[in-house]
Amino acid sequence: MIRLSGVSRTFDGRSGRVEALRGIDLDVAEGEFVAVLGRSGCGKSTLLRLVAGLLPVTEGEITVAGRPITRPRPDIAMLFQRPALLPWRTVLDNVLLPVEIFGWKRAKHRERARQLLDLAGLGGFEKRLPHELSGGMQQRVSLCRSLIAEPRVMLMDEPFSALDALTREELSGELQRVHMETSPTVVFVTHSIDEAVLLADRVVVLSPRPGRIRKVVDVTIPRPRTLGRNAHLADVAQVSADLHELLMERDLPAHAAAEGR
Repeated sequence: MIRLSGVSRTFDGRSGRVEALRGIDLDVAEGEFVAVLGRSGCGKSTLLRLVAGLLPVTEGEITVAGRPITRPRPDIAMLFQRPALLPWRTVLDNVLLPVEIFGWKRAKHRERARQLLDLAGLGGFEKRLPHELSGGMQQRVSLCRSLIAEPRVMLMDEPFSALDALTREELSGELQRVHMETSPTVVFVTHSIDEAVLLADRVVVLSPRPGRIRKVVDVTIPRPRTLGRNAHLADVAQVSADLHELLMERDLPAHAAAEGR
């Protein structure tokens, strides 16, 4: 579904050139949930924006469903850290916003919007305004808005990072459920090892800048997953420990690596 071939990205600024990503090769299968994990500044968000068509690649190529990415597409949805809901629009109207942007028939998609809100635990809140909702509920509305166009690909840039720990875990459970029922292809950027283990089929661990793929870790724990006591607690702990060790590894300087130190 998603293929990155030799993808690199550099930025030119006043202080010189910054290499954000180098030589990224990655295939994401249809319906797969892939988390991208790494330290701050390793290029995770840049990678997501390249796949979304919001930034051009410096080198390499990105294709989605066999078509090169050159600009944003309606079959690719992106969810950001903040919900970015329009404060004067109701919950239902915020979910239906992409329908208006794409010029589709509102009546045809209204029932779909209500179904998504029910799926996200927001049934009965259709007429509320954003300020009447908690932060977690607002992010659920944003998730429903991303799903209304039935995208083939969902790109998620730390969507739960501004929330408290318990709300993050609750929304991770909701996202698991939504993914199991609707099966979009998801690339999910996160700083959180727990989120990666709870959600992903595979976790792509990036090295510090310039971001390169250090390792891709398979997560074969049965769903639904939780961080609490359950039959797979030991497996969750083991994968979390493996990811923690990978993130703690430091790249050797080039001259040291060459000398075998």
